Amino acid sequence: MGFESSSARGNVVRALLAGGLVLPAMAGAAGPGVGHDPDTAADAIAHRAPSPQAPAAPGAAIVPLHPNATAALSKPFAGTKIDVTTYHYDNLRTGWNAAETELTQATVKSAKFGLLQTLNVDGSVYAEPLLVSDFKMPDGSTRDILIVATAHDSVYAFDAQTFAQLWRVSMGTPQSSAHIGCGDVNPEYGIAGTPVIVREKPNKATIYLVALTEPTANVFHTTLHALSLADGSDVKTPVEIAPSATLNDGSTLNYDQKNQWIRAGLTWANDSVYVAVASRCDHNAGNISGWMLRYNQKLKLQDTFHTIETTAGYKLSAIWGSGFAPAADADGTLFAVTGNGNFDRGGKDWGESVLHLPAALKKPSDFFTPEAYARLNGADLDFGSGGVMLLPSVEGQLAPPMAVAMGKDAVLYLLDRTRLGKTKPADAGALQALRVAGSGAGVWGGPAYFLSPTGGNVYYQNSGGPVRGYSVATGATPSLTQFATGTTTSGQGGSTPIVSSNGSAAGTGVVWTIRRGNPMTLEAYDAEHLGAPIFSASAGAWTAGRPFQTPMQANGRVYVPGTGTVTVFGLAP
Repeated sequence: MGFESSSARGNVVRALLAGGLVLPAMAGAAGPGVGHDPDTAADAIAHRAPSPQAPAAPGAAIVPLHPNATAALSKPFAGTKIDVTTYHYDNLRTGWNAAETELTQATVKSAKFGLLQTLNVDGSVYAEPLLVSDFKMPDGSTRDILIVATAHDSVYAFDAQTFAQLWRVSMGTPQSSAHIGCGDVNPEYGIAGTPVIVREKPNKATIYLVALTEPTANVFHTTLHALSLADGSDVKTPVEIAPSATLNDGSTLNYDQKNQWIRAGLTWANDSVYVAVASRCDHNAGNISGWMLRYNQKLKLQDTFHTIETTAGYKLSAIWGSGFAPAADADGTLFAVTGNGNFDRGGKDWGESVLHLPAALKKPSDFFTPEAYARLNGADLDFGSGGVMLLPSVEGQLAPPMAVAMGKDAVLYLLDRTRLGKTKPADAGALQALRVAGSGAGVWGGPAYFLSPTGGNVYYQNSGGPVRGYSVATGATPSLTQFATGTTTSGQGGSTPIVSSNGSAAGTGVVWTIRRGNPMTLEAYDAEHLGAPIFSASAGAWTAGRPFQTPMQANGRVYVPGTGTVTVFGLAP
């Protein structure tokens, strides 16, 4: 993605969040750099014909449009547009759009803010919607393109100004939840992990995604695709995800097509696509492993890492994060969190751990594992229900580069990402271990970050609790200190917030959350003080299992994924 500077904001950052560089006192953000061009259209396979539009889910359009919604759709964004090409805006996974000039605390709580459009799609939307601005289409027009992927294995492209549908392609027949025997997602498993988009030119970009299909009953496939943003056609022949490895006793570990899937968002780093692998309902737990897989732009598997090396006991150690994507640092190394599974101090099995992985995915270069890992395993308290976020460094920082992570156990860990801390009594390897709620009332998802006028803030919302803001002390004694809370509580699993702002300007920071339930609720908070929501409205139905999603905000509008819909909020005249 690319954040552009604005003279109105003054000293802003163009490429710092993805690069892990130092943020000045007033900051914007930027995302990963573009990669090399993939092969030309001569190598592309035939374009799939668009499928008929399916009806929206019952009860999806439950919020009346703003009275001036039609006029709002013809009003262009007045600020500098951005691209949102990866989960939570950047590879640090900050969830911070620092280039928003229209949606401030004042405008969001005004009568001008409301529902502008409900986009109907053919399945539940687990993946974060993505957006590419000012893209030159084959017909010569220039459009902002919103990409939506569904559990029905469809990918949609909408004009993000008018919300006309530009194209739709199907990846195939999604997998039946009944055939899988896991109802965490229902009625089907298709695309769940957030895709990643690599923009090479003004008129050329590639969408990488993983689709689960079941072309014949009980025949399951997991496939990596590379699609053209222009029309949805394949720019490379799709490849089956089916890694294997040899364990320490000589036996073979195989990817289980029925009992494993891709829930975490994809990561683009080192001119490669990284895919994290999870399990479904922990079936066949003694024979499967978590994986991190690296594919090049031609969709050739380059490197693999499996989280389990031994054959005894309960394996798993999956990487899922309720959709939160693995993070990548400026040096191209990766960070991910694993869930329930074997762990041993000898470094063979990696359950319940934050892992620091080299670009080539050899064994972890470092790790952090809570001292209570055995208790977490025994009580199904996955550390890996949440992802890891890397904190941007700020001017004058004395603390080392830091990261935060929290799972189901509701302990917020502040970590030194150059020395994660391994396993030590009382979690002494962490910079801080802060219990925020009772065990089991943690997070299914992850946090967001905002460099406020007074310094860096981290936002979490744990299961059944309010949004909490933590200030980040970056001196010689780094720490997190709660400075504010919201007044409303979350549904089961908490929420995965994002933040929009005009750099670090006072009065512009807004925290956005999806309150889980049916219907779902979009809530907005003053990022500097939290308190009562400054906006709250129903934002679509959810009938497909556990709605562990995140909103997306860009170019003056907010997008909320749901069952059969994406609701679009913004300002009207």
